Amino acid sequence: MRHAHVRSVATAALAALALALAACGDDGGAAPPDAAIDAPPGQAREVIGGIDIAEQRHLYVDEGAPAESRSASVRAAFYDGRPPRWHREVMRAGACVLKRYTPSLCEPACTTGLCVEPDVCEPFPSLVAAGRLLIDGLAVAIRIAGADGFYYPDNQLPTDLFADAATITAELIGGGGIPGLTLTTTGVPPLGFSLPFNRLTLLPGRDATVAWTPAAGDARIHLTLNANNLGHGMPYLGIIECDVADAAGEVTIAAALIDGFPETQAWTFCAGSDCPPSTIRRYHRATTPVGDRDVELTVASEVTFGVEHVLPD
Repeated sequence: MRHAHVRSVATAALAALALALAACGDDGGAAPPDAAIDAPPGQAREVIGGIDIAEQRHLYVDEGAPAESRSASVRAAFYDGRPPRWHREVMRAGACVLKRYTPSLCEPACTTGLCVEPDVCEPFPSLVAAGRLLIDGLAVAIRIAGADGFYYPDNQLPTDLFADAATITAELIGGGGIPGLTLTTTGVPPLGFSLPFNRLTLLPGRDATVAWTPAAGDARIHLTLNANNLGHGMPYLGIIECDVADAAGEVTIAAALIDGFPETQAWTFCAGSDCPPSTIRRYHRATTPVGDRDVELTVASEVTFGVEHVLPD
């Protein structure tokens, strides 16, 4: 049972990554879900690609009892032109933002691109190869060809992927419209974070405060709550994101944002949808410009968990 669930967590995480990469660049400047290319809400420059390095703890329920597993990941993707936009910001309060997905129907039919709300036909986005990706400063050296524009290692990574204060450098050789570039940032300490029964429960009409144990330094915390979707591979119906300094130790999600968040269940096993995990991550981030947009490197300690949000009858 445990092994089956761990596989489902990994599958859901990859699905969430694909949606995160696809959603980058939403109107309003807020960041995409669970992302390899996340950025604080309010970021002025659009991100067209990024490299994400993460140590992960996955919180879940196994046979009625709280359980967890650990993994690590290196992922990168780069777009030729503007990434697709699936969500629109509908509300902002404090350090948090609510985005919603609305299925669109273009008239005339959108046959040359993506139909996105409000019924706009945008050109199909495309991933581009940016040359060989080299990453140093981790427990293992990373060398990825990335011929199709999506970069991930072929081998399983050690769960302790980087030291807390490691200097981590990512170099792209360049290609496909992305020039050669080098980005450097540092590791972060493991994120101290727990939840009752490994789930976050949102109550209608009430604020929700999410807390963690701060670490020394200048890291930031990015919280992403993902609602369920209508089918495999489809955008999440809603997203709440918050971004604050790690030193804050907590962030409060306003009741108004929670009341606008779709009903969501923290399913242990998925049937018909992607059972998306939500995440909280401590991260360091570096960016470099490519034209009028940015490419970024993010190094994070991440915890994934389920969200329960039951709307009143």
